[in-house]
Amino acid sequence: MQSQLTSDRIWRVLNTAERNGQRCGGPVLLSGLVVGAGIVELSAGPLGQNSRFSLELLTLLVLQLVGPLLVSLLAMALMMPNWLDRVERHGSRAWLISVPASALLAAVLLVLFLISSLCAGALTTPRSDLIGEAQALLSGVALQDVLRAMLRCSFFLAGICAWSQWRGYQELKRKRHPALMVSNLLIEGLMVLFALKLLWITVLDPIRLQASSL
Repeated sequence: MQSQLTSDRIWRVLNTAERNGQRCGGPVLLSGLVVGAGIVELSAGPLGQNSRFSLELLTLLVLQLVGPLLVSLLAMALMMPNWLDRVERHGSRAWLISVPASALLAAVLLVLFLISSLCAGALTTPRSDLIGEAQALLSGVALQDVLRAMLRCSFFLAGICAWSQWRGYQELKRKRHPALMVSNLLIEGLMVLFALKLLWITVLDPIRLQASSL
């Protein structure tokens, strides 16, 4: 009986993540195209860097800074009404499905964002050997860095989802207007995102500065 309940919950989590992915996939892909083309255009244009450096800079920014934050922010804005709807239908137990589904969705969306931004960057920067440089770029992307970025994005979105559904449950008990709740929770979710980012870089994965040898 317990295994049946666990299997049913896993299926509901996967089904919820799939439905949410259909809602968030398009905006995330489009954002990746814009970010990839914009960063490479800036690096190769006003900054005067070569194509290889521009793509390496794009990969670094996407994995370390832009990707997890932007993907979490977009998913939060798109999924907030759905999160509140689940709270209204399932009460305080809504997080049992929403939080794992959000964590899984965030990891997939981060990969989509990375792929779309690299494709846009590779097509934007001028070069004579497109295939060769693209292969060199992909060979230089460490799997560990990608997995760390996916974990960071999952941590961000799951935390925002948990906070938003807890706060939404409290506000629903006070009979607050749904439109006002969404507006307030978007602002609170943004603050939670920044707090989680600060927690990640200071406690979970601190930046280590190494003094240069003289």
